[in-house]
Amino acid sequence: MSNRPPNKPYILNLILAHTLFVVSLFSSPAVWAAAVSHPTPEDMLPHFESWIALLLIFFAFGTAWLLNHRSPKIRASGTLLGSIGCFGVVWWFFWVLGSGVIESPKPFQAPMDALKPGILWAQTVIALLCGIGLIGVANRQRKSGEALALSSLNEPTRYGRTSRVLHWATAILFILMIPMGVFASMIPEHVWYRTEYNMVHKTIGFVILALFVIRLFWNRISKRPELDSSLKPIEKKLAHFAHVSLYVLLFAVPLTGYVMTSLHGYPSFIFAIEIQPFLAESKAYIYWGLFHKYVLQYIIYLMLGAHVIGALKHHYIDQHKAAFKRMVS
Repeated sequence: MSNRPPNKPYILNLILAHTLFVVSLFSSPAVWAAAVSHPTPEDMLPHFESWIALLLIFFAFGTAWLLNHRSPKIRASGTLLGSIGCFGVVWWFFWVLGSGVIESPKPFQAPMDALKPGILWAQTVIALLCGIGLIGVANRQRKSGEALALSSLNEPTRYGRTSRVLHWATAILFILMIPMGVFASMIPEHVWYRTEYNMVHKTIGFVILALFVIRLFWNRISKRPELDSSLKPIEKKLAHFAHVSLYVLLFAVPLTGYVMTSLHGYPSFIFAIEIQPFLAESKAYIYWGLFHKYVLQYIIYLMLGAHVIGALKHHYIDQHKAAFKRMVS
């Protein structure tokens, strides 16, 4: 065994990884459980909801950066953070069960509202399974000696570090927003933390919209890699359709939410900054709400499911290893 001391960059990155590990305990959706278990706004820090939103963003970008680090051990820390985020969703859901909102939600606006408790249960089970699976992935990464050499720009056969960090940060925030959005639509008007909860939800929505614009701009600077040559023509068309559809959703979901909120006469928020409605109050918010909370929601489930299943199929069934590694380390 070598007696050579570990190099300084490795030690610093390891310290950063474990710092993010601890921060993630507070930046997962579960932090809201702790925040509202003793529901007195006076006991909270000023603009506590802004701190929660900021921590969620920090968690997403920190995890995305670690997942694409050169060192396999640092990448394993990123995967472990993702696992903690999944378990955080499970923890958050058990707080939801004890909050009373499931038993006494806001009056249903559509018959599909009755499905929301079941949807939250399904999302919790998926989060639990993903958390367990990611622990196994992290363990394999930790034992791996394969360094990940990435440039900032995209390469002909794979995405560069910038695209990967943007991709995974956006994905983490978008996935966290799904159960958060379902629960937000169930909170009754009289519950004190409803406004604060929606402030976090809306802030993350604006961040996702900003990341969508940044990714479009970055794709103009650094050309996306070509699809793997081993894919069949129909598979390439399906992959392109899924890619475009997910981009449309990244734009449509926050935008329709913003329009719905404005037409309902409610302000929007970017952290503690209040944005007044830009449209006159109108009953049209009902139609925008149906689109935002029902139509797009189920399209998201279909597209995310197809995206994940397609990627796993290419990797494990078709053995298209290069296709999977275009974005995944």
